[in-house]
Amino acid sequence: MKAINDTLGHKAGDEYIFKASRIICEIFRHSPVYRVGGDEFVAVLQGQEYLSRKDLLQALHDRSEEHISTNEVVISGGLSEYRPGSDSSLHDAFERADALMYEEKKLLKSMGAITREDT
Repeated sequence: MKAINDTLGHKAGDEYIFKASRIICEIFRHSPVYRVGGDEFVAVLQGQEYLSRKDLLQALHDRSEEHISTNEVVISGGLSEYRPGSDSSLHDAFERADALMYEEKKLLKSMGAITREDT
């Protein structure tokens, strides 16, 4: 996002956020999706989507991989579950998901995706 805002302006950054949100909501159709930061979203999976969580995360990856060559929106995702008894708070699950998201980001970058570190 920083690279887009800095080079193309905030209107372009807003459009990128809108497109990312649309993709996330298309993949996670039946679960609430929240924007929790500038370019960070959280989908709280429930029901069938929770049961299909690994397939849905793979669908997000596949869409991003396709978009690398076309310069469309690329989204790095990470998935974690709250572990009652071992997690002291929901924050623990968010931290695990965030770490996995950064691993995905490195993978997508190795495939040609551009990240803010490239600008």
